[in-house]
Amino acid sequence: MALNSVQLTNQLQPGMSYDEVVEILGSPKASKTENDSWIVRWNLQEMWKGYVPYDFVFKTEDKTLVSWEENTAAFEQKQEQLKVIADEVEKQSVASQGNGETVPMFENDSELMKSFAGYYYSFSAVGGGQTGGTERKVMLCPNGTYQMVSESGYSGNTGTASAWGSAGQGGGDGSWRITGTINAGTIVTTDNEGSSTTYPFERCGSDCVYFGNTKFALAGPPNCR
Repeated sequence: MALNSVQLTNQLQPGMSYDEVVEILGSPKASKTENDSWIVRWNLQEMWKGYVPYDFVFKTEDKTLVSWEENTAAFEQKQEQLKVIADEVEKQSVASQGNGETVPMFENDSELMKSFAGYYYSFSAVGGGQTGGTERKVMLCPNGTYQMVSESGYSGNTGTASAWGSAGQGGGDGSWRITGTINAGTIVTTDNEGSSTTYPFERCGSDCVYFGNTKFALAGPPNCR
């Protein structure tokens, strides 16, 4: 649609055919039949206001134009949707750390933090001639602190001259913050060295959640120090 395309309605008059209206306004956005009328919607651009939905009423029998007007309720609803999106984008705008990485900046949702706090457990096994896996334990505390522990052990070719094995441990603690809903959103952890990591999360059940690509089970309430 051209800028200020709403002015094109000045070329319309009742009795015009649907095809004549399309020739002036272009293809419509949507249409529906209501009672004895066919209602067709165009989104017309209005300077300083944006794209505004206009509903055009045609006779169903011959598709001739009867009337048209701005759908104020639909416009206001769209504005509310755009505001929600804009607010979320603003909350998750990124800021650069000293190491060049980017971390979402958003206001922590303290109520969501209390609801999401818990002890989360994950075990990832391997196969294909290898045995072992990685065990992860994450404690998200309602006061905004966390503890994280991971242990890995792998082996292969057991009972042969080329047998091998490896093990490792990791973990850390620090603070965390959260935004979104109880079902999906973003968590950022910041360790005691000041390094931050971002985890998108998504629930896969009442006691199941993905942190990034890793699936965790909610094992119980957090045991916080």
